[in-house]
Amino acid sequence: MSRHAIGQAGDLKVAIVAHTFYPQLVAEIVHCWEVVKEANGGRADLLITTTAELADQLRLELGERARLEVHTMANRGRDIAPFVSLLNKGVLDRYDAVLKLHTKRSPHLMTGNLRRRLLFAVLVGHAANVRRTLALFEDRSIGIVGWRLSFRRNLGWWMGNKARIAELARRTVPPLPPSVGFFEGSMFWVRPQALAPLKALSLSTEDFELEERQVDGALHHAIERVFTLAAWAEGYSVRSLRGTVLTPGPAS
Repeated sequence: MSRHAIGQAGDLKVAIVAHTFYPQLVAEIVHCWEVVKEANGGRADLLITTTAELADQLRLELGERARLEVHTMANRGRDIAPFVSLLNKGVLDRYDAVLKLHTKRSPHLMTGNLRRRLLFAVLVGHAANVRRTLALFEDRSIGIVGWRLSFRRNLGWWMGNKARIAELARRTVPPLPPSVGFFEGSMFWVRPQALAPLKALSLSTEDFELEERQVDGALHHAIERVFTLAAWAEGYSVRSLRGTVLTPGPAS
């Protein structure tokens, strides 16, 4: 079967990757996990990434659970560097669909907590909605699925990251199309195989800046805009939760 062939219903291997920097919000992540398991016949893994300082606290709170893994990471690159680390190590290769979440609070934004709750609700708020999303991934040509209202394709969304994205695009094989089109907030469903060009960059955690509460221009802001570019470069489509094809904006 080619990578873009239609799969069989029920064959999908599914996981949540959740960067948990705020342990007081882990109950929200566990709730999302329970919804995904309900939607997928009880089968879904939860991969939590967190700092070494918080890992023991989370393990104590979560206890021993089947299909749960806690991965410790340096406090660099927010939720992006830990996800890229798992991708690079091949940890995500076993999955057909991964839901990327994080305990987003965005202290610099008055609506930071509201945005997290809204994205959680839209992406994984109800088992019936999750089943519809997973059904999209039975089509092997689909690489990323996210909330249409968080998809940004206007030129202003380059913000301070255009030069860095162009640099990353030049280094990938195949080259990434340097255009605007990404899910703001960096929460979405993804087929890990669609991110092969990003994986091929072999970025390390040390490539990401130390945490200094950056609001733009850091490597993690650039990579947030590269996830979809990688999928397009590999020939995968990016879709809304309703299955609508989402396209990038102009490159200039």
